[in-house]
Amino acid sequence: MPVKVKCPSCEKVLSVPDAARGKAVKCPQCESRIAVPREEDKGDSSVRTSRSAAAKSKVKKPAKALDSEAALATFDMRRAEDTEARICSKCGFDMQYQDEDDNECPQCGYDSSAGGLGAKARKKQLKGPDPADFYPGLVKEAWKFVGKNQLLAWRTVMYTLVCLWIALGCAFMYLWVSMWPPRMFLALCFTVSFLVIPGWMWFLDTEVIKLTLERKDKFKKLNFDFFLASAMGAAFVFWCLVVLIPVLAIPAGIGYALVNYSGMPDYVMAVCLGLGAIPAIWMLPVVMSHMTMPVQYKGWMVWKVIPMCARNIAPLSFWMLWFLITNVVNIGGVVAISTVYGQEIASLVRTMEFNADVRRQEFARIQNPNTKKKGEVAPTLEKLPDLQPVNFQPLIIPAVILSLMSVVNGFTSLFNMRTNGQFTYYHKNSLELIDKLKEYKYKAKQKVDEDEDEKPKTAVQHLVDAAVLNLVFCLLGLVGGMLYGSLTEAGVPKGIVTGLWVGVSFAGIAVWINFVKEGFADSPVWGILNLLFHPISGLIFVSKNWEYRQGLFFQWLVNLLVYIPVFIGAIAFEAVAIMKSGDAGSSGAAPQMMQPGQMMPPGQMMPPGQMGPGGMPGPMPGGPAAGQ
Repeated sequence: MPVKVKCPSCEKVLSVPDAARGKAVKCPQCESRIAVPREEDKGDSSVRTSRSAAAKSKVKKPAKALDSEAALATFDMRRAEDTEARICSKCGFDMQYQDEDDNECPQCGYDSSAGGLGAKARKKQLKGPDPADFYPGLVKEAWKFVGKNQLLAWRTVMYTLVCLWIALGCAFMYLWVSMWPPRMFLALCFTVSFLVIPGWMWFLDTEVIKLTLERKDKFKKLNFDFFLASAMGAAFVFWCLVVLIPVLAIPAGIGYALVNYSGMPDYVMAVCLGLGAIPAIWMLPVVMSHMTMPVQYKGWMVWKVIPMCARNIAPLSFWMLWFLITNVVNIGGVVAISTVYGQEIASLVRTMEFNADVRRQEFARIQNPNTKKKGEVAPTLEKLPDLQPVNFQPLIIPAVILSLMSVVNGFTSLFNMRTNGQFTYYHKNSLELIDKLKEYKYKAKQKVDEDEDEKPKTAVQHLVDAAVLNLVFCLLGLVGGMLYGSLTEAGVPKGIVTGLWVGVSFAGIAVWINFVKEGFADSPVWGILNLLFHPISGLIFVSKNWEYRQGLFFQWLVNLLVYIPVFIGAIAFEAVAIMKSGDAGSSGAAPQMMQPGQMMPPGQMMPPGQMGPGGMPGPMPGGPAAGQ
């Protein structure tokens, strides 16, 4: 017949066979040893009754009490200790049925050999997965993730190549063009396009970490935004400044001292900076883990990131090892370009900057000629230096190497992002992540009746909208006019005035289109009238429903107020230019003619009245040869 016993550790009731009497069994839930009581004496009822009667009739007389001195004299402390008992020194739990090698108390988790919580108790306290599971299968799982997201890897390659070539093209044109207005525009284009590359990597890393925390391994949809990626690239650059400046202070000082005071080559400085940047890369998984959370401020604080890195030094070192292995191609490409072609590229940049400076001086002399006055001798100008030849061959091999690095980086970056996500998943207990925003209580808005009309905008709101509309077109015209004036013979001031006039005119066309669209929305008659007789018909159209159509009136009014001064300024500028040209013609100064076979340098303008052979604008004196 089965025997019911109760586990003293977890209080689970077990049913054990009758053959287990007098033995010990192991609890299947907590693995504690449970003693099963022995079997009672078997016999007929008469024997048991006589024994019980004899036991009752036999009354023991109380033993004579010993006095305290005799008791203490005969007391043996060695016999008072139970050497076979095992009691937890913290909670007093009876551990006699535990294995002899197991020193951890199943009740409180105290380990007498460790002097604190045992391994099992610490593991139970963890919320989430065991950090020890981070290492096995990490590489295999990361490459499996890359295989399932091959399309995303190729998209990364395409985005990197396109933005890289746009940035390199803008950098080349910045050096080739000599005038500053288009140069500033090209510098802006270079900055925006180049920042897309680190910005996309930053964005993709956060998305991969989120996907890993959700225990998924494939993206369903991930959109690309050029300007959002560029903005995140700016955030990455700012983070590098915040982190790298304190981290690179000591290596930069050592490199500066070795190069300037020890006579070592210049590349030693780059080596010191590269070695100093390793701690920043080593901290990157911790930082990106915080950047994925709703609250990210800890990722920007170096003094908070460093202690977290120290607590996770082993997994971070393992991640860093695979990061260096997978980026061997990128590191080798950067080293090859800097060591083999670095000096030649730097010399090319200096030569192109020198030529651009010479062209700017030539243009300044043409724009402001030193003509002799009546009764005076014209001053002699110093001859400008000749343009230096430029060799573009050192740019070919580095461009090919950068393209190959972009292709490889599309796949290795996904691998490292997945390992970063695994690091975050297994070590989130020690990273102090803040994954919840502070809750705020908001009052519910008053429900609006569906039949109630939308509240119309105020006059101030319509005025602001109209000002923004005209401002956008004016800015576009201003940029276009600067480029037009820099690249043609018109000149930058005239180009600005012309661009503003064109921008305001296009704003007027946009206002006219709005009048026509609103007219056709009301009726075909009003649409045709606004198309043919704007603005007279448009103003009448607005007056019929002023409350909801006053925005059209403000658009027309602001456009008119901007158009009038721009138009007057353009006429005044043309009048001043005609007067200056007349004064120059009456002074008797002969116009300078371009020599045949010369070309206009890029980014420079032909002075007014200077013509080449056949009545066409000729090249500027001292200009570079064709194809240079």
